[in-house]
Amino acid sequence: MSGSSPEDSNRRRKKVAQIAQAYRAAHEVVSGAMSLGLMVLAGFWLDRRYGLSPVFTICGSLVGFFVAGISFYQLVQRLDQESAKKKQKPPDDREACSE
Repeated sequence: MSGSSPEDSNRRRKKVAQIAQAYRAAHEVVSGAMSLGLMVLAGFWLDRRYGLSPVFTICGSLVGFFVAGISFYQLVQRLDQESAKKKQKPPDDREACSE
């Protein structure tokens, strides 16, 4: 392994960076979905505790959708910015030679 070329090292770094970005995006999606679920469950719990049938569940749902919507919107904005940055980068020397 000590004799690996710099190209192999760069490829590995890029692959690891892509995997890290995928995990970050998955984390943001899961946390947005969990916030929705937790808000609904909190509303349901409050309804059972205070006897106000659907009031808190509906409020929890609305707040959960709002929080999840903001989370997903921020994710889409970040991915859009990253995509725009990638489009602005000049192609690698290797890619230019293969064309």
